[in-house]
Amino acid sequence: MVRALREDALYKSVCEALTTATPFALATISVADAPPERTIRVVAAAGKALGYIDGLSVTWGDGPLGDGPAGRAWRSGQIQFNDDLHADARFSPWQERARAHGLRSSFVLPVSLPGGAVAVLLSVYSEREAAVDEEQLMHFKLLGDDLGVCIEVLRSRAALQAALEHRERQDRELAVLQRTFENSVAAVMVTDADNRIEVINDAFETLFGYRREDVVGRNPALLASGRHGDEYFQAMWSELRAHGRWSGDIVNRGHDGRQIVCWLSISAVRDIAQRVTHYIGSFRDITEQIQSMEALRREQRFANAIMESMPGIVYFYDRTGRFRRWNRNFAEVSGYSAEQIEHMHPLDFFDAQHKQLLQARIESVFTNGRDSVEAPFLTKSGRAIPYLFTGQRLHYAGEDFLIGVGIDISKRKAAEQALDRQLERLQSLSRQVLEIQETERNALGRELHDSVAQDIGAVGLNLTILRSLLPEPLEAALAQRLDDSQALLEQAAQRLRDVMVELRPPGLDEFGLLAALGEHARRVARRSGFSVTIDGEEPEPRFAPVTAIALFRIAQEALNNIVKHARATQVLIRLSAAGEQMLLEVSDDGVGFDPAARAGRITAGMGMLTMAERAESIGGCCSVEATPGGGTRVTVSAPRPGLPGSD
Repeated sequence: MVRALREDALYKSVCEALTTATPFALATISVADAPPERTIRVVAAAGKALGYIDGLSVTWGDGPLGDGPAGRAWRSGQIQFNDDLHADARFSPWQERARAHGLRSSFVLPVSLPGGAVAVLLSVYSEREAAVDEEQLMHFKLLGDDLGVCIEVLRSRAALQAALEHRERQDRELAVLQRTFENSVAAVMVTDADNRIEVINDAFETLFGYRREDVVGRNPALLASGRHGDEYFQAMWSELRAHGRWSGDIVNRGHDGRQIVCWLSISAVRDIAQRVTHYIGSFRDITEQIQSMEALRREQRFANAIMESMPGIVYFYDRTGRFRRWNRNFAEVSGYSAEQIEHMHPLDFFDAQHKQLLQARIESVFTNGRDSVEAPFLTKSGRAIPYLFTGQRLHYAGEDFLIGVGIDISKRKAAEQALDRQLERLQSLSRQVLEIQETERNALGRELHDSVAQDIGAVGLNLTILRSLLPEPLEAALAQRLDDSQALLEQAAQRLRDVMVELRPPGLDEFGLLAALGEHARRVARRSGFSVTIDGEEPEPRFAPVTAIALFRIAQEALNNIVKHARATQVLIRLSAAGEQMLLEVSDDGVGFDPAARAGRITAGMGMLTMAERAESIGGCCSVEATPGGGTRVTVSAPRPGLPGSD
């Protein structure tokens, strides 16, 4: 016992001493657990019958397991003898266990501390009945007294050691707290229970500009900025008294008079009696955060004003299609509430036939940065409104968003439809005018052929007859006159034929467009001195008459322009197929021109305008390519014969 430094070593040495060179087969020391368990646990044991305690269940409560020697000893604090374990009915729960290990008697000694409280139970078991006599009993009592004193000493020593370790830990923690207090980035102030400042840290001096000697002993009201009324501080103290803590933003005043916005946290410190001894206040400067938040709020108000002032609908959603923001017009036009829009997808505002197009354009915005599309916007009532949508990708807070604007183009669409109808009427009128022109030309050509040409032929015949009837002397005298008259008639007949060709190309109806163009181009080439090449084949079936004459007139106008302006030496006329279109090309190697320079000259573009109108009248188009010194190319497209729209 003298050498023992811990209770467990003490208990083990006592048990070993009692079972070495003695008649005792087993010695144990046990402790009792408090309610509700009330278990008696073996904490040390020695002897050859150690197997007895394996799985042993003993309590000090009511019931059979609490009526054994150990249970009675703990409850009563008195020594318990059992001279014959096999005969004691109260030992019945453990008799089989005792027989198995050859145990016949026991002795249980409550070991009490000097103050009288039972500390442990010392139990001794023997293989003989009545193993403890009066002399041994006296020695056991002395042992119990010495053991109690030793336990008290060990526990006092352990308590002292624990107290010393606790004090050491407190000192370390206090040092850490002191360093934390001094090095804290937050300004810290400690006041007494009467709210007089006792301590401040360096950060407090830095933040507010006060030195320690300036504030110690003073009330924290010296920091008051005047921005908070009595109700503010009454609510603060009410919270502190009720819960022992308070936090919130507060505007303080520094030593130089500047206002500092802080986040203030106050905690009350209480003693064992729960009386407030101190208050600790921690100030964190949030002036910049407040200014940043205010700037952000201004930007948000500005952004909201922009969104709300725009005439169209404005919206903002992420890659998943979840709407984050939208303007008032969006809700008003769509007819949906804000709660409904928040749970809708952008494609929900379009009918099935446009969703695939819209999805492709949305993906294009997130991939390429921007895109636009025209589509009908579907409202809650089912109304489809033509809209032009433009979208742009926006990277914000680590995410990609689509910010879009939709403009109602109903009026534009209506105007376009009206313009299309007007263009259709103009094209129809142009076709009618051209048809009337061709009709008049045909009529005039027939009239010239049937009357004037016949008359010229008759005059020529008459001159021939008169020449034959004149006497030779007279015929010789008038020969010069007659020859001149005959020549003038032939010239008039040729000019008349040229006029009739211009009015109605010969061979157009019989041989087709390409043959008529070839004949006309070669006749023009002979007069103008350039060479002409005809390339291509007549389509089968042939062009409708109205289409053929329109193409002929366009080529005719192109040749006239070549004669007047081009100074060309080579001209190519080509007719070719390109898919569902036929292309008529008239090109030259002449001087060309600058299209931009001629754009402002009205008269210079009349021929081109006429060609374009003729092309549009047959469902085609006409283009002119030219460069100064690089020649000119006129290309006309028209639907292939036999296809829909080619008539």
